[in-house]
Amino acid sequence: MRTFLATVFIAITGSLILWVSTDRGRAFTVEEARRLDVRENPRSVPEWHLQNQDLETVTIQDWHEGFLVVDFIYTSCPSVCLILSSGLKSLQKDFAPELEKNNLRLLSISFDPEKDTPQRLKEHLSHFSANFKYWIAARPVSSSQKKAILDFFKVIVIPDEYGGYTHSAGYHVIDPQGRLVAIFGVEQLNELKEYLTQVLNKENDH
Repeated sequence: MRTFLATVFIAITGSLILWVSTDRGRAFTVEEARRLDVRENPRSVPEWHLQNQDLETVTIQDWHEGFLVVDFIYTSCPSVCLILSSGLKSLQKDFAPELEKNNLRLLSISFDPEKDTPQRLKEHLSHFSANFKYWIAARPVSSSQKKAILDFFKVIVIPDEYGGYTHSAGYHVIDPQGRLVAIFGVEQLNELKEYLTQVLNKENDH
């Protein structure tokens, strides 16, 4: 009997821990929890200074008048970064009118600034036919700033044995008020497009 009760107690305790640690059962992975937290608790993005592909200093606040979609990449990435960039290329095509009206901008931030020189960033964008007026690539100007940016967005970056990285992958949406308001996974490009269509239409109605 005691063994049975102990087993029941452990099962209940484990379920409660799972319930709490997965945000009352709504998020079963760290990534899902990250996306959920941002949706429910938008937060203002600090004014970091980045260096873009043209050696210019830019900040995320430079695009405060419209929505901004941000992804995190490194240019020698052989896999998921290419998918992310293909996604931004698709956004550049599908939302061309909104880009032209300054209602939307695209930003790729490198978390490998030592290797990703402005020239390499420019080559990466060119490979995806980026219009530099609407889609830029940039890198942090210091290691402390890189850490602050990754910590804020809760992007996980782990060096691998081949000189590359295992890392989080997603599209991060910043609204005209400079707040991080949504994150979409690399597999959620269609959902991202639907979201942008809704919020941009809402902005245009005002």
